[in-house]
Amino acid sequence: MVKKNKKPRNRSFVFLGNVSFQRLIAMLITFLALASMVAYEATPKKYKLSVGSISQYDINAPRDIENTLKTRQNAELKAAELKPVIVPIDGANDNMTSEAYAYFDGLFTLMNRVMESFRKDVDVNALIQEYDTGNDYAVLTEIPPDKLVALFANEGELVGRLKTVVLNSILPAVKRKQIMEDNLAAEKEAALTQIKAIFDDESLYLIAADLLDKVIVPNSRIDEKATEEERNALIETYIKENPVIIYKDERIISKDDIVTEDKFQVLKELNYIDSEDRPDYLLYFAVFMLIFSISFLTALYLKSFHRNIYYDKNAMMLMGVAIIIATLFALLFKEFIPDYAHLIIPTLIAPVITSIFLGIQPAIAVNLLLTFSFALMLNGNIQYIYMSLISGTIAPFLTVNATQRRKISLGGLMLGGINLLIIVLTGILEKKGVENLLNEGGLAFMNGIFSIILAIGILPFLESTFNLVTPMKLLELADPNHPLLKRLLMEAPGTYHHSLMVGNLAEVATREIGGNSLLARVGAYFHDIGKLRRPTFFKENQMDENPHDRLTPSISSRIITSHTKDGEELALKYKLPKVIRDMIVQHHGTTLMVYFYHMATQNGNAEALQESDFRYDGPLPDTREAAVVMLADSVEAAVRAMSNKTQAKIEGLVRKIIKDKLDDGQLDRCDLTLKDLTTIAESFMKVLSGIFHERPEYPEFEKKNDLKELDNSIYNLPRQNKKDGAASPNGSNSVQPTENNQPAEGNH
Repeated sequence: MVKKNKKPRNRSFVFLGNVSFQRLIAMLITFLALASMVAYEATPKKYKLSVGSISQYDINAPRDIENTLKTRQNAELKAAELKPVIVPIDGANDNMTSEAYAYFDGLFTLMNRVMESFRKDVDVNALIQEYDTGNDYAVLTEIPPDKLVALFANEGELVGRLKTVVLNSILPAVKRKQIMEDNLAAEKEAALTQIKAIFDDESLYLIAADLLDKVIVPNSRIDEKATEEERNALIETYIKENPVIIYKDERIISKDDIVTEDKFQVLKELNYIDSEDRPDYLLYFAVFMLIFSISFLTALYLKSFHRNIYYDKNAMMLMGVAIIIATLFALLFKEFIPDYAHLIIPTLIAPVITSIFLGIQPAIAVNLLLTFSFALMLNGNIQYIYMSLISGTIAPFLTVNATQRRKISLGGLMLGGINLLIIVLTGILEKKGVENLLNEGGLAFMNGIFSIILAIGILPFLESTFNLVTPMKLLELADPNHPLLKRLLMEAPGTYHHSLMVGNLAEVATREIGGNSLLARVGAYFHDIGKLRRPTFFKENQMDENPHDRLTPSISSRIITSHTKDGEELALKYKLPKVIRDMIVQHHGTTLMVYFYHMATQNGNAEALQESDFRYDGPLPDTREAAVVMLADSVEAAVRAMSNKTQAKIEGLVRKIIKDKLDDGQLDRCDLTLKDLTTIAESFMKVLSGIFHERPEYPEFEKKNDLKELDNSIYNLPRQNKKDGAASPNGSNSVQPTENNQPAEGNH
């Protein structure tokens, strides 16, 4: 019969089961979730607005911002008030004087020729037209002939007086003024008014008006370039010295207001205008890179100083979930209560959860990560940064190793008080009013309490999901009414009492080396639950008959070593946490069953024996707590089996057991130092000295002849031997313990 080849397994997705890959995915998901939610809230809310439209929103400034367009408009209005730069026109004043002389010279010449040819029968106007070929003095034709003749009489005496006034008074005054096109007519009129004030002759007024109209011209002009430069300089100075600032939280535009060009420009600068263009990828990139930098530093810190956490998939996933939970709350509060989000975001959830499960330092690292990340979401709110940094750093110290929920709740009250104090102090710096301080402080106080309530509510879910334990969970497991412990007491009482003693030893030693003493105690309580399957095969549970007397050494060793695997199965059945299950299978490591191995070699065929067949399956202890339980287990059993216990003998045995475990490589995977091992030995001695201290030997009660003889026998008083008179210091009938020749349980 031809066997069919089995279908080869698809190895395409084997990497999915790799713990390192899963841990990397957990870290990546945490980063993407955190960065995405922070970037979403860090991106300003968009509004559909345009210049001239009516706003449907009340929009406040998220930060101090300058209304640049309004500032420039104000500067331009100020510059418009600036007088132009006026410069003289070269030669203009000299030309006015020469033109005045030329006008009068021509007038006198014309006047003389007309008077030479004048007769009564000749029309004066006709003569003027004849001799005034250039029509320069056409104004004379407007003067009645008789008035004109009178004006020309006496060689034009009146005209001469006009010449003197104009050249000596009127023109010098005019030349001292800045005459331009816009004030030319006014200056001519002013000069004519002065002449009228001097002369009382209408005919002369006409000549004076014609003269001034032809002679007076602009002597100044506006220097456009210089004026523009001066105005520009004023605008730039004004903009620097008088900016229009919209301060943080000040209203930019109110509902039902018309959107002006300057307000639209401000909103556009804040990226508040929904222009239906592509997203602000540059902002997203900046947020992602900043959070990536903080996350990278956090991961680097954990890898460098907390490798056991960094390489623990469940621990990293727990931190990720705590971060995501805190970020979700931050997103919700920022979205729906934006004005008070910096006061009520429960950032403390993550460091509290992390400290309870993983310790203080990782919790502080998580708090720093969230504080700087949420600061981006809150536009760098200084109150939030101070509150989160201080409270988030203190929170792990208040909640780490909390064995009662009441202690955690008290920590919430203390954190609320710290939040209140920080908000009040920062509010004083910002010159806020008393009412404002009380309102904000009250919200911050409730934040501390609310964060702790949330953390307590989430703890059971996280315990079951990530198979981790809190001090509260450990206390529940240490309850003597736990079903497994009750079974151990009833079915294997010797093992139960042995476990209690191991728990005492392990707790004290673990505390001295800085480990989790409560975890060590609880692990010790459950380390031998596998003996419930065959309790009578273990010496501490045997009353008379020893079943191993009927078995071969190899079978006996298999039965004894199987109690670690049996214990793991029971632990799974009763849903004990993984850290306790690990202690159950690791508390013997790969220790050799020396007693049964020696018996097997004595029975012959020693060359065919494999030492590995008489060793526990392991694995070796990989935590300090598991290693201490291993040492405590061996020490307690060995010391209990000793006879004639003295402190020196006990100490020698304790140190020998620890050295043997070290030499056998049983402590290779845990991070215990030689100093720790010395501390552990000293701690064991403190506990064992209190248990196996020296006691007085009590005599057997025999029938005594009198009360004095009874007292002597009880209190070991010296008494005279009737035969030889020798004193018996310890009494003749004292009971001595006998040595138990059976193998110590610790070697099993």
